[in-house]
Amino acid sequence: MKPYLIFCFLFFGVLLSSKAQVSVGVYKSSVFTHLGVGTDPEKKYFGEVRLFAGDWLNNYFGAELIGQRNFTQTAWYNFSAGLLLGYHEFSDASIGVPTFFSVKPIQANTNLSLILEATPFVAFGNIGGSFNLRGSIGVRYFLRKQE
Repeated sequence: MKPYLIFCFLFFGVLLSSKAQVSVGVYKSSVFTHLGVGTDPEKKYFGEVRLFAGDWLNNYFGAELIGQRNFTQTAWYNFSAGLLLGYHEFSDASIGVPTFFSVKPIQANTNLSLILEATPFVAFGNIGGSFNLRGSIGVRYFLRKQE
C-alpha cells in the first residue's frame, strides 16, 4: 500500500510541476516542517503537494495532498479553505480541513505570501482515530512564467 500512495503523490507532484507556473513553500508547525509544491494560489481553485522535511529528531516520512478554494481575494490577502488527504509513517492516513490566511506584504511583488494555516484533522492508523488541530506558519513564492 505504501508504494502505491507514494506513487500517487509523486505523480500528482509531477503533474503540478509540468506547468510552467508553480508555487513553492516552506511551512513550519511546532514539530514538523513541510515543503510544498502547488498550482497558482491566485486562482479560485488550487492544489498543493507537501512532503515532510524531517530532521534528526523527527525523521518520519509523510506526504499530503491539499485542494483549496479561495473565498476572499484582495490585493493584500487571500482567505481559503479546502480538503487535506495525507499519509504519514506514524499515523498511516489523515483527512482534514485546512484553512489558510495568506498575506502579500510587498505590493510590488505579490508572488511572495506569508501563510497562516489552521488545520483540524483526524489521524487514523497506529494512533487510532484521534482528532488534532495543527497550526502552521509559512512562506510561499509563486514562480510565474515570464512573458
